Amino acid sequence: MTKEYLRVSELNQLIQDVIHAGFPQPLWICGEIQGFNRNRSKNHIFFELVEKDPDSKSIIAKVGLVLFSGRKSAVEDILKRSENAFSLKDDIEVKFACGIDFYPPHGALRLVVESIDPTYTLGKLAQEKQKLIALLKEKGALDKNKQLELPLVPLRVGLITADDSAAYNDFCSELKLSGFAFELYMHNALMQGKMAERDVCKALGTLSKIEGLDLIVITRGGGSIADLSCFDSQMIAEKIADCPLPVLSGIGHEINISITDMAAHTYAKTPTAIAQFLVNRVQVFLDELEEKMEQIAEGAQEKIEEEQQKLKSYAIGLQNNTRSYLKDHSERIVRLQEIIKQKSALLLKDHSRSLADIESDVKRLTNTHLNNNRVKLASYERMIDNFHPSNTIKRGFSITRTKDGRAVKNVSSVCLADELVTEVSDGRITSEVGQIKKT
Repeated sequence: MTKEYLRVSELNQLIQDVIHAGFPQPLWICGEIQGFNRNRSKNHIFFELVEKDPDSKSIIAKVGLVLFSGRKSAVEDILKRSENAFSLKDDIEVKFACGIDFYPPHGALRLVVESIDPTYTLGKLAQEKQKLIALLKEKGALDKNKQLELPLVPLRVGLITADDSAAYNDFCSELKLSGFAFELYMHNALMQGKMAERDVCKALGTLSKIEGLDLIVITRGGGSIADLSCFDSQMIAEKIADCPLPVLSGIGHEINISITDMAAHTYAKTPTAIAQFLVNRVQVFLDELEEKMEQIAEGAQEKIEEEQQKLKSYAIGLQNNTRSYLKDHSERIVRLQEIIKQKSALLLKDHSRSLADIESDVKRLTNTHLNNNRVKLASYERMIDNFHPSNTIKRGFSITRTKDGRAVKNVSSVCLADELVTEVSDGRITSEVGQIKKT
């Protein structure tokens, strides 16, 4: 150089020449994306790649990048064709093929994105996920919530999802179609991005304090692996482990299971599927309850019929035995009378006392036998009374019938405005159906 100084434009031109000479071919550059989301709708996307300290996670280096519109579709096509396709966004680590460019008018160094290696990002995500799984297993965080007992009838449900999202609507529609009286306690939360972990954990803490809640469901719609990476979270997994209520998840990915799914008590692939799990659990309980009620009713009816048959047999036996007994003693008396007639007056005199004793014995035995049978009959009467409906009513029960005399056994046997007659111990009560509510 013969000049004593350089103008800025000359210096920048020299820098550009040096860079082009030093880096004639694109280089593969790895780093974490920052500032991509806010510019993704523009034709040319300007953003940064950063390198973070492994321990403190603070940024130790960064460089500016640009994805020109001419290469954007090519990069997106590469991502779509990859296994477990994902989209570019902030906070994911990528591997770009970049040309190194220096723009002299602005004195700005930029890496120009030419291509991308999707396997690097997917591998990084998988590697970090496996490390986290091993750590959580060692702490026991993946099994703790599974040890909680799931309620037989989980009707009071806490729901963590994005308000009015497809996941919310699918989940609620499935519960509504069941016809069961589910009570839903909704907590709105971000379900994607950097703030999703904080929102989900905050929602778990809030819902777990609601008294009487049966369980909590975390759900969202589908998405790419990168979109759902926020659910491969140590913070969420440990919050689920510490939750006093069973936590169910339906994250919405058909292929991979997230760490949130692994830490949950129960998981399903979609919001609809996890809602169906709750509906089926309630239905199974009702089916079993109905079956047991039928068994009890059948057993009671069989017992009543059995006891009625016993009473009938006892009554017939008592009647036959009494007749036979009286007949036997009547014949004996007749024989004794014949003997008395045939004997002389002396024999009559000698045996008059004996006859009196015999008569006394007959009366005593007859009275004793009759008294015993009266006691038995009174016992049988009490047993019959115990099974009589009128006595059941006296003990505090009532019988409700429709106007035409049919007994009301369930809510499906009556309609609004039907006239009902309830029989109680001291009379009848006439009422009209004003409301019907299934339980």
